[in-house]
Amino acid sequence: MDMDRALASFDPPKSFFISVLRSSWLMFVAAIIFMGISWYVLEEYLRDRGEERFKNNVQDLTEAVSRRMTAYEQVLRGGAGLFLASNGVTRHEWQTYVSNARLSDYYPGIQGLGFAQFVTPDTLNAFTSAVQQEGFSDFKVTPVGHRELYCVIKYLEPFDWRNQRAFGFDMCSESTRRTAILHAISTGLPQVSGKVTLVQETPDDTQAGILMYLPLYHGQPTTEAERVKQALGVVYAPFRMDDLMQGIMGKRFSGLKLAIYDSSEASHANLMFSSHKNLPSSKDVFYQSQLETMEGRTWRLDISSESRFISSTEQTQSIWLQVIGSAFVLALFYAVISMARNRYQESLLAAELIANEKRFRLVIEASPSALVMVDRTGAITLVNTHAESLFGYAREELLGRSINMLLPESSRGIHQQHLAHYMVHPIAKNMSMRDELFGCCKDGTQLAVEVGLTPIHFSNGIYILATINNVSERKRIEAQRIEHTAELERINQELDRFAYIASHDLKSPLRGIEQLTNWLNEDLADNTNENVQKYLGLIQSRIQRMVLLLDGLLMFSRIGRVDTEIVQVDSRQLIEDMFALVAPPQGFELVLEGDFPQFATVKTLLELVVRNLMSNAIKHHDRGCGVLKIVCEAQKSSYLFSVIDDGPGISSNFHGKVFEMFQTLRPRDEVEGSGLGLSLVKKTVESLGGKIRLESEGRGCCFRFSWPMRIVNKEGI
Repeated sequence: MDMDRALASFDPPKSFFISVLRSSWLMFVAAIIFMGISWYVLEEYLRDRGEERFKNNVQDLTEAVSRRMTAYEQVLRGGAGLFLASNGVTRHEWQTYVSNARLSDYYPGIQGLGFAQFVTPDTLNAFTSAVQQEGFSDFKVTPVGHRELYCVIKYLEPFDWRNQRAFGFDMCSESTRRTAILHAISTGLPQVSGKVTLVQETPDDTQAGILMYLPLYHGQPTTEAERVKQALGVVYAPFRMDDLMQGIMGKRFSGLKLAIYDSSEASHANLMFSSHKNLPSSKDVFYQSQLETMEGRTWRLDISSESRFISSTEQTQSIWLQVIGSAFVLALFYAVISMARNRYQESLLAAELIANEKRFRLVIEASPSALVMVDRTGAITLVNTHAESLFGYAREELLGRSINMLLPESSRGIHQQHLAHYMVHPIAKNMSMRDELFGCCKDGTQLAVEVGLTPIHFSNGIYILATINNVSERKRIEAQRIEHTAELERINQELDRFAYIASHDLKSPLRGIEQLTNWLNEDLADNTNENVQKYLGLIQSRIQRMVLLLDGLLMFSRIGRVDTEIVQVDSRQLIEDMFALVAPPQGFELVLEGDFPQFATVKTLLELVVRNLMSNAIKHHDRGCGVLKIVCEAQKSSYLFSVIDDGPGISSNFHGKVFEMFQTLRPRDEVEGSGLGLSLVKKTVESLGGKIRLESEGRGCCFRFSWPMRIVNKEGI
């Protein structure tokens, strides 16, 4: 209500301003008309200049596109020259030529450089066999089907994963490509295809594409009939339109919006490239549409801009015109308005100060912490309700008293020294980094507190606002947590000792049983009863299984809690050693793929994981021979190892059980084991911050596990 009454007192100054403006309306109108005419003339001038610059930019962009396409044509002609100068260009020679051309450095936007050979149905099988003999055993012409003429991609460099998708593709199987190829052959000139989707495209970031073809002949034909008859194939280059145009435009033409259509008509079906989400429109500041012929193909280029193409100097001139005109008008009223404005602002400032004081008091009272404000001498000048509740004093008992009354007697003398030192350089800080702080309540009880200090500058000096929180309960919980942690460590140590003693003590009777079994086996060696030998063999296998189980349990309990040395490891050599160690039957082959690192890690744990996965794959293989493939690839902060076998595979129903303890997919009488191998692998990998998963569909299993590149305190980073 006080604020409403204060603001109501400002009506007279507002009325004063309005009265001055009304009495000077004629001068305002004349000044506004003058400024409007000046602004209109200047804006028309600037618009003409901007339109001229826009047209220059459009011309530069069009020429840049044309020059770039001509440069790509020269690259194709260089490739054609390589074929014409040689009796037969090998794949290696083509790779050397393309690599030396450095496409990514000098011809950005080009997807690759390739050679497609014409093949007839009679020569298709011979062509396919020839390419397969070059080392591409899986090569085939796609799509499959009978056609009168094939134009099959034979060479395409760089031969990366994207271009490999196009290897063997018959470009005559698609009408747009076939039309461009046949036109290039019949004319002998380079030809750009219509809009297509490149075979290299993936579902992610799909772009419109084009191809540029340059015909390649046997000899030098002069007529169209000779060209068709002597055609060997085409040297070609695929382009992704977004990559191509972004390489041409760059930042130089960032002020332009460009849309390219594969026709003289603008439609969504013909749209090959758009530099912006919103297509160029005649509603933009500037707009221009033109047709360009690019290597035998008509493109429509729609170009617009929302920029006015006005330089900062010209913009400044427009602003200065308005500033000078406004200053001229305002100068006439300055003397009268300045006085009224000062009085008006002083009234607003007074009201704001009153409102700020009320807000400040509301904030103090609403704070969930106890707040106490003191002056330079340490006298309390302000407290809130929470401070009264925390210390048990009434507000009247605190105001004007020294802050020392809220401290234990043992701390009051040193606190006064700290206050004097703090006042020399008062800064906001948290006192909890010092020794334990305690507050003293009215009834003499002491509270563990957390104190923050904030200096506040008022007109009459510096005051210190202390924020006080009761942390007694938090400290009690922290003490309990420390006690519980110590107890857990003690229990873990006892479990370690128990696991070791249990393993050692249980092994002793097992050794005795094993010795007795050996004696019985020797005594009954001449016994021809098959059941006797069978049962003795079962007893020995059960003993070995129990030994393996005890060793596995002991190792499982220690994983993640036993310090292991970090050493430099050659992962390739380690895997080869583990393969030799598991002693696979003759007929099993180890295949390594990828870049296997040399890095510092826990060698024993990595050996355990690799050995168990290899042993598991060989043990459960259903054939006398097989291939065990291990692949390694680097990720952001870890290496991903894949152990792949060609065994019987694991049904998806058991994928969630294979890593559980004591789980085996086949009876232990058929495959000897403790059922702990994959459990040990999973716990070992996860103890270092990695992950492991199983992939199996039909025959074969793939265990993929990540291993940290760096290990600090046995935690993966």
